Amino acid sequence: MEIRLLTANDAEEWWQLRLEALQNDSASFADSAEEHQKTSIASARERLGASDPVSNFVLGMFEEGKLVATAGFYRHHHLKELHKGHVWGVYVRPQSRGKGVARALMQEIIRRARAISGVEQIILVASAHLPARKLYETLGFRSYGVEPRSLKIGTEYVDDVLMILLL
Repeated sequence: MEIRLLTANDAEEWWQLRLEALQNDSASFADSAEEHQKTSIASARERLGASDPVSNFVLGMFEEGKLVATAGFYRHHHLKELHKGHVWGVYVRPQSRGKGVARALMQEIIRRARAISGVEQIILVASAHLPARKLYETLGFRSYGVEPRSLKIGTEYVDDVLMILLL
């Protein structure tokens, strides 16, 4: 397996994997599959092409040359928020789960964040009832609050746990 930064050349594969994530694990993401399908591969190419490999990037995990997992990171550019980084869009294909893929991606994000001058903490949002939350806790993230009914999918609500890792 190989972890690397995604580039504009990975746009189509990333777009497809993102759609899969939104369809398979809708409770894990604020975006919906329907909203994603209204975006284009060209917009994904632009997004990945504009990434700043230091403070705004998407990592991909490749297995036998195929993208099987992603995780994103960004840092706000407001002076008062330069100390914070944010993780988003963590997803591992079901057939690649249980192999340490998500852990490896998160460890790489944490490693990269520690190397960014001035970043003191990483924030993420985890669904209250999904296994990813336990992974984040083993990496040192701690809950600092819960947003009840954060998402509404049909008639069901999803609570989100707000988590932080102090670097």
